[in-house]
Amino acid sequence: MDLNPGWIVGKTTRIGGVGELMQVKICNLRSNDFNQDFVDSLINTGFAVVTHHGIDFGLIKDTQEAWRKFFNQNRGYKEQFVNAQDPNMGFKGFGSEKALGATKVDLKEFFHWKPGQQIPEEVHNLTARLFSLLEGDVAGKLLHALNSNGPATNMNYSKVCRNSDNTILRALYYPALDSIKQEPGSIRASAHEDINFLTLLVAASAPGLQVMDSKGNWHDVPFEDNSIIVNVGDMLQLASNKVFKSTTHRVINPDSSCADRISIPFFLHANSDTMLVPGFTAKQYLEQRLNEIYIKVE
Repeated sequence: MDLNPGWIVGKTTRIGGVGELMQVKICNLRSNDFNQDFVDSLINTGFAVVTHHGIDFGLIKDTQEAWRKFFNQNRGYKEQFVNAQDPNMGFKGFGSEKALGATKVDLKEFFHWKPGQQIPEEVHNLTARLFSLLEGDVAGKLLHALNSNGPATNMNYSKVCRNSDNTILRALYYPALDSIKQEPGSIRASAHEDINFLTLLVAASAPGLQVMDSKGNWHDVPFEDNSIIVNVGDMLQLASNKVFKSTTHRVINPDSSCADRISIPFFLHANSDTMLVPGFTAKQYLEQRLNEIYIKVE
């Protein structure tokens, strides 16, 4: 079997079990072949790894460190940023989210933010800059690739996502396992699919992300500095009539019980009035899914 050098293969980066290879492509955003490579990877696997994206790695690392310091503040300080008016924004404490169908809460806390919303002053400038680059530059190029090289569709992906008020950035903190109480069998993020259109995950501070193949086997997603892992969300899967696959993924616990993990995914959404399928808008779908995953923590 001839494999393009751009495909992720080999002992440590191969994604796929015996008899199956999930060919998650490494896509150079500066390459003339980027659009086709990116679309092919999303169609075949629901994932792609984007390199040469133009965002300074120093900005990514500085933003991660600023959020790590925030999450290591005392609980009283962090709870000043709980958003009582909008349950999908602001700080969410440890144990406040459970994946659809999961029996145990995820071992994480997080913060949802978009421009105009409350945010700790110490992380604002870095986070706002990263948000702007992801939305205004990188996401625009990815959506253009879907429009220009994807299958024929009546939907203009760039247009329906442009300036969406639902697009958010999530700062995720997975504490060191030896610092938290946990139920047996619980993990950092249980198996799930993303709700939104596209997810852009800038390089996390540690590995742990896994993707499920069609036979139900789990495989590590390559951990590469200064890449952006992109995956299809359920909204794009619906809008494309399942041409683009929303692939199940999770974050497993590390071997070391003293290692934490910072992750900053950017959830690109369609505008609320976008008709994903006849009679079902992006707003209706988002509200339904949020009601399913958030739980009340006493």
